[in-house]
Amino acid sequence: MSKLRSINTVIWSDTWFETLSVGQKLLFIYLITNEKTNMLGVYEVSTRKISFETGLKEIEIEKYLLDFEKSNKIKYKEHRVIMLNFLKHQNYNFNMMKSAIDIYNDLPSSLKIENINKIERDKEGFETLCKGFGMVRKVEVEVEEEIEEETKNESELILTHPLQNYIVSTLKNVSKLSNQLTYDECVKLMSSYDKEKIGNILLQMENKKDLTKKYTSVYLTASSWLKRDFSNKGQNLSNGQPSKMESMVNSAKEALNMIHDEN
Repeated sequence: MSKLRSINTVIWSDTWFETLSVGQKLLFIYLITNEKTNMLGVYEVSTRKISFETGLKEIEIEKYLLDFEKSNKIKYKEHRVIMLNFLKHQNYNFNMMKSAIDIYNDLPSSLKIENINKIERDKEGFETLCKGFGMVRKVEVEVEEEIEEETKNESELILTHPLQNYIVSTLKNVSKLSNQLTYDECVKLMSSYDKEKIGNILLQMENKKDLTKKYTSVYLTASSWLKRDFSNKGQNLSNGQPSKMESMVNSAKEALNMIHDEN
């Protein structure tokens, strides 16, 4: 039965892989993709068969395998390929976990984890298997932590638009919508509509009692309302004094003018 094996394209940027010769690269890719590979990353194959399928000479294969072992990537023992740290690179469902455990239980005792001859077919058993066959070295953990820290620092540099800050600081109800404005959406709104219209619509959204029950997206709601060409008819007081809504609109204008100035 054929199997699907995927290779992450970043392998070609891996510093260790870059140092390999053409023959070593061919052998390494063969070892992780040939039809004998399994869920455990430990399988039986002869150097003669590898030679037949790759075209490499057996003496070359034996030398390359020793090089891989020195680099702590792959071991070749008792005619079996053992891909070190194989399990930590996989994303298994429970049936795959059980398959890996079954393969382990059928291995010769000389290839098993010390003092563990049989592992139960459950998640705890798979965790035990990972600790023995897929243990991450300390240096790898440290590198992963550094990458996570760099990613965190990069996320802090994401641009924010003044319109986003205005909504968060001033419009309590609008800021409760699940899908807030992105930076690009702010730019779209500011380039498509004048500040007065945007301020008017945002304030009308803010004063809609059931806003959070009927709407989820600030951008889609604002865009839709802006297209309807809302008017303020009936909002003025008979004595010529500005209405509450007009006062709020004027405040919004001032805030959006400040946004325009900052940009």
